[in-house]
This record gives sequence, structure tokens and C-alpha cells, in this order.
Amino acid sequence: MQDMKEASQKSSEEPKARVPKRQRGHDRVAVLLEAAAKVFCERGYDAATMTEIAAEARSSIGSLYQFFPTKPLLAEDLHIDRLERLKAVLRDIGEKADGLSAADIGEEIFDRLAAFIEEFPEFPVLAGRRDVPRDRKARSRAELKEHLASLLRRAQPPVIDDVGLLSAIILELLRIAVTTASDPDAVEDQRLVRELRLMLRKRLEEASAKG
Repeated sequence: MQDMKEASQKSSEEPKARVPKRQRGHDRVAVLLEAAAKVFCERGYDAATMTEIAAEARSSIGSLYQFFPTKPLLAEDLHIDRLERLKAVLRDIGEKADGLSAADIGEEIFDRLAAFIEEFPEFPVLAGRRDVPRDRKARSRAELKEHLASLLRRAQPPVIDDVGLLSAIILELLRIAVTTASDPDAVEDQRLVRELRLMLRKRLEEASAKG
């Protein structure tokens, strides 16, 4: 009975992405992720299939499923990779932020985001998924918000008052910008982002004056 119970528990466990142990496996996963990025960008997340991704990677479907049993697991691994790259961009801004005002840092964030999306056009598709794990999403938002708050604190003069609120506002504007990037024909939305950037600049200038 105990063996049957354990077997039942194992069969009901959620599938997980396999972490490769050898360099060859890491190289294969990298190829699969880049193939997924291309297919998601071209086809959209919902329409993309694992068969198409395997074909793009010139891999067997069995090899793909060996590392990623489901499409959501594949997308999540790719999404996390892109988020880590985005956080690296924010860290780079911080390293070069000496002497910049909060308003200029805000402009730099959005300019670098535009370059980031141009380099990784699949990012808006990944960010718009409906199956993003809630706990991971909340954790990523908190980490990004803290990165933004850190940048504002390093501004000259530093932003002290309402730094949490301002970093949350920037994060929300970044979300809007990312969403807009997934629909390049949405001219009105693009104008909205430009107007919001101008409003943010004014708000950051006011915050700097208070500091």
C-alpha cells in the first residue's frame, strides 16, 4: 500500500524543467531557449508549439521535452533569463549614474528599456503570458522595484522622500511601455507612453528639488 501511495504522489507531482549537469547539456538548453525566443516572437506565445520550437532548434521533440516537459516551463525559464538580463541593464545604469539627476536617470531607464526590447523582442510576449507563476511574478516585481529605488537614491541630488512610490510608478510605466512594444501599430498607446515619460520627468524633478 505504501508503494502504491508513493507512486501516486510521484505521478501527481508537477513537471519541472531539467537542470543539465554537463556543459553539453547547458549548450543544448541555450539553443532551445533561443529557438523558443524566436518562435514566441514570430508566432506569439499561445500559437507557438513545441514542435515548431524543436524544429527551429534543429532538435528532436524528445530532446526538447527532456529538458522542458511543457511549454509554460520553457517560457518561464526564458522569461527569467531575460529578467536577469534586464536587471543587469539596471545595474549598469547604476554604475554610470554618478552625477546624473533623478530625471535624467528616468530617461536613461526608458532609453535602455527600448534598446533592451529591440535586442530581445520576445520579452513583451513573455511578459504578457497569462500563466506566469504568481509568486515568481511578485518576487520579480519586488526585485525590479528595489533596483529602481536604488537608482533614485544614487541620483544627484538623491531622492529620499517617496522613493518607494516613485520606483513603483516607474515600474508601472515600464510595464505599460513593454505592453505597448508588443503592438507597434498602437500609435495612441505610444503617444501615451511619451506623455507619461514627460510627466514622470516633471515628478522626478520635483522630488529632487524636495530632496
